[in-house]
Amino acid sequence: MKRSACILLALAAVLLLLVGCGGKPQIADTTDDTTDDTTDATTELDTSVTEAATDSESIAVTEAPASVLSPLPKDNKYSVLFIGNSYTKNNSLPTDVFLPFAKAAGYNVQVASVLNGGHTLLGFASKDDTYGAQVAARLGASSFGKYDYVVIQEQSLRPVTEVGKYYDGVRALAEMIRAAGATPVIYSTWGRKTGSADLADLNMTNESMTWTLAAASEAIGKELDIPVAYTGLAFFDVYTNSRSIELYASDLYHPSVNGTYLAGVTIFSRIFGVDPTEVEYNGKVGAANASILREAARKAVFETPSIPEEYKTSSEGVVGVTADTSMMKNLKKLPDAQLISVLKGGKYPNGKSFSGILGTKNKIASVQYSVKGLSDAQKADIADIGYGVSVIGVERMNSESKGYTKAVENLVNGHWGASLMSNLIFDDKLYDISGNASENGKYRALITLNFGRECTFNAVGFASGNLKGFPGTADVYVSSNGVDWVIVPSACWDRVNGEEIVACSDSKSLVDPWNGNTTATVCLFDMAMVDGVYIRIGVINGRNDKTTMYNTINTREILVFGEYK
Repeated sequence: MKRSACILLALAAVLLLLVGCGGKPQIADTTDDTTDDTTDATTELDTSVTEAATDSESIAVTEAPASVLSPLPKDNKYSVLFIGNSYTKNNSLPTDVFLPFAKAAGYNVQVASVLNGGHTLLGFASKDDTYGAQVAARLGASSFGKYDYVVIQEQSLRPVTEVGKYYDGVRALAEMIRAAGATPVIYSTWGRKTGSADLADLNMTNESMTWTLAAASEAIGKELDIPVAYTGLAFFDVYTNSRSIELYASDLYHPSVNGTYLAGVTIFSRIFGVDPTEVEYNGKVGAANASILREAARKAVFETPSIPEEYKTSSEGVVGVTADTSMMKNLKKLPDAQLISVLKGGKYPNGKSFSGILGTKNKIASVQYSVKGLSDAQKADIADIGYGVSVIGVERMNSESKGYTKAVENLVNGHWGASLMSNLIFDDKLYDISGNASENGKYRALITLNFGRECTFNAVGFASGNLKGFPGTADVYVSSNGVDWVIVPSACWDRVNGEEIVACSDSKSLVDPWNGNTTATVCLFDMAMVDGVYIRIGVINGRNDKTTMYNTINTREILVFGEYK
């Protein structure tokens, strides 16, 4: 009797799992690239999907497998909102793949979308943003009606280059979506195709980028209990095992028609718990290829591959890092003060009558360099704040830049021509303001200027050809002893997150002592006449002209105005 009772209880538990869970399925966030300047595209069609009971856990690889999902019932109408950018917009994924595939599967679905090329989830979550306002309107009490599911797609590189901001974007949108009574879904995208310049910039492969993206989505999905549609893993399956099927557009990252079909089918299957191989809809894809793509989507949803241990991560406590620019003062003209980051008069160790600052070691900078990877001893020497300029966090120098063997010295050498650039590539660590590597560190690198004695600082900034190559986001500190650091709020900037900065209108009136070089752009920030011996620039984000360059700088000179005391 006891054995029979146990068997009956076990059967009852299984039945409850299959039919008793009323939670709506959710799909994963996708990424988009910055090259598509499309505006918001909204589409509402009369097809609706119904909601079926699913297992209460998401399909993230650390959770219960999606194979326990039951198909959603077909006697209800469902409305699905897509929020994303060109990875969703290109080839019209919502209306040309997701919608007709759902209809072919027997569901009645209505779809709508808010799409804009290059947009981030944090942008979509902000009511002050043009497209964020549209998202707020659709999720608020309005004539648009209620959505059952909202698919969210992130800018395609952010989970790799700024994972904290990716997490913050998912958190913000998930809260809005759930407050509106809908279920959020993460659309997790794919790695760049082999040969993409972005992979080289990131020092990644198609495979490593795929797993990094999937791991980030898994982490935030687990934190917030949001299911993930791993379209990137479906991509990797096909890209690895069916190379004759072209998933990528000619730019090597946007989806081709095949890629969009695969993504749309994966998202559909994750939401509705339906085996896509049982649905006969090929769309614009040939029958043979469509069959292979549907099988890849099925495996991504119902046999989700485990993410390798070296890529697994946690989103708990990880947030986006930025600079507080509430007190920033970006100077519009050169200050009425002396340039003190270049010494003039007399003879200096470089044999010239001028020199970059010499610190307390009577040397501008370390002479160490490497284009392949600095040794620990080389890094320690470059980081020595006894030099006039030092850097913590350098991994190597870029040999494509002129003067790369003296890339650190070039930061203050007084030469503003393009022939002596400071093109530095940072390591993968984060640092606190004291220069200690830390998982909770804020800075990718720390650039320290040692003036040798007490100064009053008027302004700090950069001279370069444009506003692109120097750090996009940074905090600025001063210190009298090189140990205790005090932030200068008026000198902190953040161009990466939309804070506008400008060059001095009289930039070209400043000339260097080498041969009277001028530079097109001098960008300066107010140092509020603070006193100190050292200035430290905490680099939060590297150059802001290209997302993949987040871990580098390429500029001509750091300029500091003030006076020696």
